[in-house]
Amino acid sequence: MALEIRLSGVSVDYYPGTAWQTRALAGVNLLVGENEEIALLGPGGAGKSTLLRVMAGLLAPGKGQVLVPEGGRVALALQEPQRGFFAATAWEEVAFGPENFGLGAGEVEERVRWALSAVGLPEEKWSRSPFALSGGEQRRLALAAVLSMRPRFLLLDEPAAGLDAWGKRDLGRILRELVKKTGMTLVMTGHEVDFVFPLTRRVLVLARGRLAADTTWGRLGRDPVLLEQLGLELPTALRLLRRLAEKGAPVDPGQESLEGAIEEFRKLLG
Repeated sequence: MALEIRLSGVSVDYYPGTAWQTRALAGVNLLVGENEEIALLGPGGAGKSTLLRVMAGLLAPGKGQVLVPEGGRVALALQEPQRGFFAATAWEEVAFGPENFGLGAGEVEERVRWALSAVGLPEEKWSRSPFALSGGEQRRLALAAVLSMRPRFLLLDEPAAGLDAWGKRDLGRILRELVKKTGMTLVMTGHEVDFVFPLTRRVLVLARGRLAADTTWGRLGRDPVLLEQLGLELPTALRLLRRLAEKGAPVDPGQESLEGAIEEFRKLLG
């Protein structure tokens, strides 16, 4: 039986019944299946982080139904991972999840080694405090902590926020390799669409708590009106292709991937 996350008519209010009541999600219907690579876009306050928490089973909706796979199949890495650290060492931080699954010591060790190696955290830092690591290393550690639970659905909230260019490049490489090797579904938010674009295919657009679009990069490249209305931009490669097409160049801005966009530029250059 295929695993999936299904949301039906999901609404979430913060501070319900008070003068500060705020609608974060409004009637969201969504189905996320296996082996998907999904970008979750939207302006600030659109409800992206709330939607991820609902999908992870960490936040119950006020209305609607949520069906989430059990048994650690869904994992969420938060935007500010250092707030969630509590263990004395990086190793213990990553081991916490598998240990709470009741796994044997050998299986826990295998998972921790695999996860820390997969994110590229140097072995000499496995025994250090999480708070002694750099910001980029803390991001890697937080990712390793969720990977050690071997999720089928990996949810990432602004994973590149605060990273420099080198850190973003390395994180992008790590995520591409993980998705390719494990086949896990990736759902990620990101204001920096140039980071998100190469890693995703399906695009969900949130606006004021509602799912405004369930589309692809190619469709947005051909018709970016929705993004423009929300103050969002296309990835640079698609934006350049669109400008060239508007000036009469024989290019198609409706490319579904960065590789496709690069090929369009190659054709144009002969």
